[in-house]
Amino acid sequence: MSPRWLSRTLVALAVPALVVPALATPASAAKAPEVPSVAQVTKIYPHLGGESYVTHDKVYRSTKNCKQGKAIKGATATFASYTVGDPADQAATGAKPSVFTTAMKFRTAKAASAYLRASGKTVKCPLEGPEGEDIKIKVTKITFKLGEERQGWTISATFDQTRLVAHALVVRKGKHLVTTGVSSSDGKKPSVKKAVKFTKVAIKTAS
Repeated sequence: MSPRWLSRTLVALAVPALVVPALATPASAAKAPEVPSVAQVTKIYPHLGGESYVTHDKVYRSTKNCKQGKAIKGATATFASYTVGDPADQAATGAKPSVFTTAMKFRTAKAASAYLRASGKTVKCPLEGPEGEDIKIKVTKITFKLGEERQGWTISATFDQTRLVAHALVVRKGKHLVTTGVSSSDGKKPSVKKAVKFTKVAIKTAS
């Protein structure tokens, strides 16, 4: 997981194939932080009563030219996306958005804090669609209170004749950090209150 997760939030949630990862091996899963269960998610987003797709990875630095850097020693990450219970709800809307989260654990709180600050710097990184096309995004900040440090943004863009809107939140608690993405593809803004509530569950689960 790279700090560039922020600039990719919209495309990832708009194109399901990009956020359905392969399952990790038990060895890597044993070291990684936990993510919310489907039961926890449906208390906030009842339409996401299908399955959770979970994978585990290293945590990577972001370089000045927005490229993925080297893995951060001792840091692990767990990524999860959630599917709908009813196929009729497949299209993400403001009322029934797509959701994902990544939980990360660092060796120290200082390392987690540095990663959080790096996330904010990637807002201006170029974003490309699946066909390599440039996507222009508009970013506004979200103010909320969670954890010891936090940042949040509402990101909007027009992608393949579809107007996408997403909330991207990142929160640190000690040496644990979570990022969440809540996105719609109907041009309507998902609930910020619910996005913050989901993030609160995510950081509590991870730490």
